[in-house]
Amino acid sequence: MFNRPAQPARTGCYNPALAMNALRPLLLALFALTALLPAAAALGDTAKEKELAEVRQRISSLQKTMTSQLATRDRLSARLRENELLINDLRRNLSRLRDERSQSEKRFDALEQQAGERRAALAGEHEALASQLRTAYVNGRQERLKLLLSPEDPASLGRLMVYYQYFNDNRLSRIESVEEHLRELSVIAEQTRQETDRLQRLENERAAELASLEQARKERAEVVAALNARIASSSQDIERLQAEETALVTLIKELSEALAEFPVASQEPFGQLKGKLAWPVAGAKLAGYGQSRAGPRLKWNGVLIGADSGTPVRAIAHGRVAFSDWLSGLGLIVIVDHGDNYLSLYAHNGTLTREAGDWIDAGDVVATVGDTGGQARAALYFEMRRNKKPMNPGPWFRKRL
Repeated sequence: MFNRPAQPARTGCYNPALAMNALRPLLLALFALTALLPAAAALGDTAKEKELAEVRQRISSLQKTMTSQLATRDRLSARLRENELLINDLRRNLSRLRDERSQSEKRFDALEQQAGERRAALAGEHEALASQLRTAYVNGRQERLKLLLSPEDPASLGRLMVYYQYFNDNRLSRIESVEEHLRELSVIAEQTRQETDRLQRLENERAAELASLEQARKERAEVVAALNARIASSSQDIERLQAEETALVTLIKELSEALAEFPVASQEPFGQLKGKLAWPVAGAKLAGYGQSRAGPRLKWNGVLIGADSGTPVRAIAHGRVAFSDWLSGLGLIVIVDHGDNYLSLYAHNGTLTREAGDWIDAGDVVATVGDTGGQARAALYFEMRRNKKPMNPGPWFRKRL
């Protein structure tokens, strides 16, 4: 048989007071730690806000430098940048106006429904009150006096008086209800008027934005035509593409240096997502990674995906927006830092929906498909890079394009 382990000798009875005294230092420490938790969380939020501000400041400084260099080097490209950024702002304003108008129309419909309900209730109260007034008229004007002078016995008279009081109270209640419905209808009418004015203002703003957008599109077409006319030969086209590739490489290098102090951390390292990702848009592959682009010296560093203008462009994974602006040859571009030196790039967008420094998750909309950068048709240009070098994106995705 197994022997029980020897029990320690007891030196005395259990004393709750002594136990509490022994635990008191630990409890005080736990209380102090709990009290510090909200302050620690607040400090954490403040630190994140400070980091975001520093990230945006560094990227903003880089953007200003690039804009200045572009204006000095290439007047037409600078005009195209200015024009396509203006179109981006106009489209975003139109999207905001559409959302506001939709919400305003919903409020207007709700107010109309409330008004209809109040009018129906008011009609019911009117009918009930009219019925009571007709009854009172038939009974005569001195209803209480007639009851007092009637030959009925006291018991019946008492019941009739109580009934009459109920009848009178109900009539007063109906009158007050009618007045309340009238007040509510007056408030609803004023709210409806304000919402109607708001809808008209939104419509006027939308018309002005559309006119500005149409003008900006015409100016863009003129600039693109001038840029195309300037390229008189294939050699000049190759030189332009090489210059644009150099500008992109320089941008990525400077971004990496600017954001080196602000690494992106994720629960699942980006390298473990290979073969699990979803493409940023669904569409036909117009150009594939490694295909010849302009002669044997230049190849595609990513894929060009044809899609309808305005199609949402979604981030492929968690990360932070490192760049959201315009770049020569690529138009409106978003670059996302996924950590561990991995970047994803989305170009030729019609609108940008995220700003530099924003945190995003897989599937978040970062832009919409467009034709910026002087493109002839709507398409998304997508790249993936690690250590600033392009890599074949195909194996990283669940489906083939």
